[in-house]
Amino acid sequence: AGDPEPLFGLHRQLLTELDLAADLLDPAFEEMRSDLGQLTGLPVEEGRDRIMGWGELLSSRMMAACLRARGWDSKAATPAELAFVTDDVFQDANVLWDSLEDIARRVIASPGHVVFPGYVGVTADGRRTTLGRGGSDYTAAVMGAALKREVEIWTDVDGVAVTNPTFFDERMRSQGHPSTIERLSHEEAYQMSAFGSRVLYQKCLTAARMAARKGRHLKMTVKNTFNPDHPGTIIESHASPAGVPKGITALEEVQLLTVYLDREEDYRGLLGEVQALPNLRLLMASYSTGRASFVFDRLSEELEALERHHRDAHLSRDQVLVKVVGDGLGQRHATIGRIHQTVDFLDDSDRFGAPLLHKSPQLLTDSTFEAVALKRGARQVILQLYKDLFCQSELTVGMLGLGTVAGGVLEYSQQLFSRRKTGVDLRFPVALVRDLGRPRRGFEGKLTSDARDVIEDPRVDVVVELMGGLEPARTHILAALANGKHVITANKAVLAEHGAELFEAARRHGRNIGFEGSVCGEIPVLEVVQDMPSDQDVDCLLGIFNGTSNYLLSRMASGMSYDEALKQAQDAGFAEADPSLDVGGGDATQKLSILASIVFHAPVPWREILCHGIEGVRAVDTAEAARLGYVVRPVALGRRHPDGLELWVGPVLVGRTHSLYPVAGETCAVSLELTGRSEPFTLVGKGAGALPTARSVVRDLYEVSRRSRHRMVELPAFHQAEPPCILGPERHVYPWWVRFTVKDEPGVFGRLAALLGDQEVSIRQASQTEDGKGLAHVMLMLKPCPRANLERAMAAIRGQSFLEADQVLPVLEG
Repeated sequence: AGDPEPLFGLHRQLLTELDLAADLLDPAFEEMRSDLGQLTGLPVEEGRDRIMGWGELLSSRMMAACLRARGWDSKAATPAELAFVTDDVFQDANVLWDSLEDIARRVIASPGHVVFPGYVGVTADGRRTTLGRGGSDYTAAVMGAALKREVEIWTDVDGVAVTNPTFFDERMRSQGHPSTIERLSHEEAYQMSAFGSRVLYQKCLTAARMAARKGRHLKMTVKNTFNPDHPGTIIESHASPAGVPKGITALEEVQLLTVYLDREEDYRGLLGEVQALPNLRLLMASYSTGRASFVFDRLSEELEALERHHRDAHLSRDQVLVKVVGDGLGQRHATIGRIHQTVDFLDDSDRFGAPLLHKSPQLLTDSTFEAVALKRGARQVILQLYKDLFCQSELTVGMLGLGTVAGGVLEYSQQLFSRRKTGVDLRFPVALVRDLGRPRRGFEGKLTSDARDVIEDPRVDVVVELMGGLEPARTHILAALANGKHVITANKAVLAEHGAELFEAARRHGRNIGFEGSVCGEIPVLEVVQDMPSDQDVDCLLGIFNGTSNYLLSRMASGMSYDEALKQAQDAGFAEADPSLDVGGGDATQKLSILASIVFHAPVPWREILCHGIEGVRAVDTAEAARLGYVVRPVALGRRHPDGLELWVGPVLVGRTHSLYPVAGETCAVSLELTGRSEPFTLVGKGAGALPTARSVVRDLYEVSRRSRHRMVELPAFHQAEPPCILGPERHVYPWWVRFTVKDEPGVFGRLAALLGDQEVSIRQASQTEDGKGLAHVMLMLKPCPRANLERAMAAIRGQSFLEADQVLPVLEG
């Protein structure tokens, strides 16, 4: 033994700093010198306990003196004085449960407040012992059991966490993950402590369980010294509600021995061999369909020899035993099913390679569901179990882009989204932006210029892509799916161009893609058509798919010029600075491609759809349409024919009785003509602006949350079908309205009529106005004829010297 004087001097200095008598501990120092002199001949463990126990004994005397100095009647008591009797397993002693009554009597008989040293005990014959790891908590549990009083255990954490925080990175921990368990039963807490939880030690929970068996129902609360207002974790003897998961434990560096047996009856003999292995703790044993599995706490030569002894045996070293803990798990099949669904959800060979679990989850006790994970996969298994079992009400969203629509998504989620109605909390911790310096109203998360910060963030469940365009949107969506994220997008361009690739990737990775916002803003048309059980029920779909074009034509109908209407639309935020995709028909064509593919269950290439823009529509056209009782609308149409699909986009004259006639401004609409229904089924809603599209995006978020909660993957399968036959313009048969701007000279009308007649195009109605500049507008309402016939006639007319301009519009009467 070394010289104890430096230690004594340190304590005397501390006593002085506490304004206590410097010689307060001198009697104890003499006892310690005596103990040091008697170490010779003692077993090593017993000698260590005789000295190590002094730390707590000295501290208890100092604490009692501090309390007395502040007016509290306090006394330090030794284990012998309170009959705190243990067995003689030195360094890891256990309290004798027969001593509980004696402990209680002596504490109650002691005057004032008793300060008792944790971690230290005494044998029946007076030898000092220590109680091992967690000995102070164990002491508190024993005292609580003896006195039938509640116990508070103060630590440096808020309580018992659902799982080990070290499995989560800083991004998740900064958001309060893993959460703190509110209540645990003694059995649940024991399982947590025995298999990896580092807040409570197994021995402390053993004390609580033993006390309960003696009718002493011990209640303990684990609290944080540095956060005293936190309620902590309550641990009590009463079992929790059946089947509610409480925590996830992970015991690392376990060894999994798998032995394949020819006969079931061989298992009993093998189990005997396993149980006979020395110095090993058997953590788990099971048998299923010819395979016996055993999990041990450590590796040993005897275990390796057993592997060599059995021909069909394999020892997997340094694995992780994962447990889901909760009283009565075996009584709630829904919980067990969800655990299995989580494991299935992780079965993604493209992402992880080999399966992450050595052994499928199984219910081994009524309160534990266990599996053995590969060391490289344990973190992912625990994270997914945590999200699926304990974060069902949370949906964490990573944003790719924070433009106009994304701003609408944030506004809707903050002001209109109902947690009470949906049972879902939406969180937005990270967003990809181009300009990190630009302030973002309504967004409080992290801004980044690196898409990987969003796509690879373990907090993120869903990636919302609102960047637009083909690249890098396509690459980011594929990367998000490969990283196990669901995807929401309002990007019709990337879906129309790469939809087959994206949906196939989502199917391969078992993830959902929500894309309601890519078609018609707030109108839930995709939800309607995807839920239809038939691909033959819709004879025709038509609608106004572009709110900007409809806004322009509506303003022109009220007397504005095209340029004036466009500027007003840009000022109102309905039109882009470059409106060509909207007014040229490309936007509506891509949307028609997506919607027609789903309705007709066939991949429709958007580039093969006949497309005309609204740029050529003039005020004279909208005025004449109004005079005739029509309006000009930007229409997209898909019609089923026996031998193919008719698909086109362009401006149309719409009659008063048609369902699209009243759809004005930035409003969009979709009409479905269904088999056996005389009137179309029409959906109407805003198609331009931030909030309308945001409604669809947030609706998709809620739907993905619902599907994820039930581990459902629902994706359209149209891209797996044969491409359709897209009919040529000769099959587009409609009445037509035509405007010719011509030189105001004799014979022009006759030549127009003759050229039309050459292609079997008949005139139903004609009118003419002058523009005051030597030109005339000849406007004809034509009888129904194929588009191809009219195009041939128009080609001939456009070669005439009298023609200055023209406009051709199909007519939908209603």
